[in-house]
Amino acid sequence: MQVEPIFHISAEHGEGPVWDALHHKIYWVDLLKGLYFKGDLKDNTIEDYSIGQPLGFLALRKNQEGLVMGVRDGFVFYNEKTKLFNLIEPSPEQHNSEVRFNDGAVDPKGRVFGGTMEWNGADNKSKLFRLNTDHSWNVLEENIHITNGMGWNPEKDTFFMIDTNRNAVFAYDYEIASGNISNKRTHIQFADTEFPDGMTIDSDGGFWIALWGGGALVRFDKFGNKMETIQMPVSHPTSCCFGGVDLKTLIITTSKVALSEKEQLENPLAGSLFKIETDTVGQIQARYHG
Repeated sequence: MQVEPIFHISAEHGEGPVWDALHHKIYWVDLLKGLYFKGDLKDNTIEDYSIGQPLGFLALRKNQEGLVMGVRDGFVFYNEKTKLFNLIEPSPEQHNSEVRFNDGAVDPKGRVFGGTMEWNGADNKSKLFRLNTDHSWNVLEENIHITNGMGWNPEKDTFFMIDTNRNAVFAYDYEIASGNISNKRTHIQFADTEFPDGMTIDSDGGFWIALWGGGALVRFDKFGNKMETIQMPVSHPTSCCFGGVDLKTLIITTSKVALSEKEQLENPLAGSLFKIETDTVGQIQARYHG
């Protein structure tokens, strides 16, 4: 598979790619700088927006203009036309400076699942939250080290979430009516030296997982059997999603935040956005219904 950089823009800590299947745009964030980008793959144009605080993830909304986000202070709505930034109050961990939002996804019924992490990820102080469509929220899981890559299988009965510092993808039974999860178990176990970061789940239920510091994406089938390792031209891929008009273009975010100034000079593509043309079809990322 050929890995190609796109847009010629470098993020400090690129994360959270989201494909807008209606308008054929790709969104991704520069997490610690509180920025997000919106790019057009056809004409290679790009727009950038500043949020003003660390931005863990964003998602599209179904019936409203703008985005829903997980930021340092909690869940927010942002309208990029008016630049209005509205925090849901009270928000999860709003007054807990030890943690920030790190990753999230929208479930099949249009609710947001968002997870936090301690700034350095050393302790298991992270939690998984669900933002409901009425703007209320619930705690779904606690004692996590680093909440990362989330998604659902095509059958919509299983939720998956990565805990990076536990080196694993965990599976949960998922009840679509309530959005509740239960019966946590390990689905994919990595070695202690491998750190799974973000991921996407394709229309066959297969996993595409970025290895933080591992310089690769690893592909698994729906049962968790390793199928393929895709080498990246950078050391810190962070996440991926499927996009393009046929949902066969794998789009990958990367980071340079862990590199020294010397290493950044030696790795000029670090922080870039990449794409891989595949024969696999992804799943359309859901929109928040609130």
